[in-house]
Amino acid sequence: MATFLAFASLPFGLRGGEYQVATAKGMVTVYISDLSYSPFLTISSRPELAQAIPKSGEGDGFTSYTWYDHPFVLRVLFGRNVASLGAINSCATVAQPIPEGIDLKDERALGPLREAFAQVALTALNNVIAVVRRKARLYHILDLRRDEIDISIRNEHGTILREDPLQVSLSEAEKEEALVEDFDLLQQSGEWYDELRGTLGKPDPVTLAHELVMEAERALSQRLPRQAITTCHTALETATSALLTWGMRRRDVPDRQLDNILATKSLTSKLDGLLRQYTGFSMKRDQRALWKAFNQFNDLRNDVVHRGKYPSSEDAEFAVSTTRSMLDWLDMVRDRQK
Repeated sequence: MATFLAFASLPFGLRGGEYQVATAKGMVTVYISDLSYSPFLTISSRPELAQAIPKSGEGDGFTSYTWYDHPFVLRVLFGRNVASLGAINSCATVAQPIPEGIDLKDERALGPLREAFAQVALTALNNVIAVVRRKARLYHILDLRRDEIDISIRNEHGTILREDPLQVSLSEAEKEEALVEDFDLLQQSGEWYDELRGTLGKPDPVTLAHELVMEAERALSQRLPRQAITTCHTALETATSALLTWGMRRRDVPDRQLDNILATKSLTSKLDGLLRQYTGFSMKRDQRALWKAFNQFNDLRNDVVHRGKYPSSEDAEFAVSTTRSMLDWLDMVRDRQK
């Protein structure tokens, strides 16, 4: 029987065994190998010294230094007349039989099955990472992406029948460059500096909503799409409620009534009827394209929060982009009220 097999290197070492992982699609069995040290490079005065390197990369007579560089945990090991650089990781696999009657050469039939399995496997693997991240307080480790797991097809003996087309295409393309923060801002454009001066001159140059969307952008860069999406929604709630609070106080709405309105009305209602009542603007009426994008984002957020959907990086990028545009529009509404 042919089987889909998802393989990934985890960004930590765990005790080997079978782990039952809950997902929105049900329980998934994840097979995890024992932690092992895999040398990339070893330098020694005699060959037998390299053979004495302990399996875990730690042991008597050795000094080690360890750091994380996604998706690997790297370790450099020093002993007497021997030094080695390698990775310590556990490997994880998820397996699923392919339905009988599927032609393994028919990519049109096989492709959708592979990608459906890939999403299930990716969710299970990232659930493992999320639980370990929280339990071990490894706050800086990142979720895996689809291009970081290998989906092969194997027979009952483990022989590879089909490679992962995505990995084959990636090996022929340029690898993604890591994001680099540029701290030298002297070369920024004159327009950039004009915007900087304009923002600094505002009474409230950095609102909580803008801080939150920056947190969402950070989560996106760290491959935490669920966190990015939910933080975006919180940013919009914060900005919309702040604008409505300002508008209602201008009309002398009592604080108790104000708090009740903000606590009981949905974000959709706030952006339409309430904004229209207290500012004269309605996103639904005045910005149809942005309103449509917001509804798509709101549906995505509800799927993540209420239905356990694991979003893609593209989903999170859409959420961040939509949130930025909506915050710009809300700022415009606020400026028009003065």
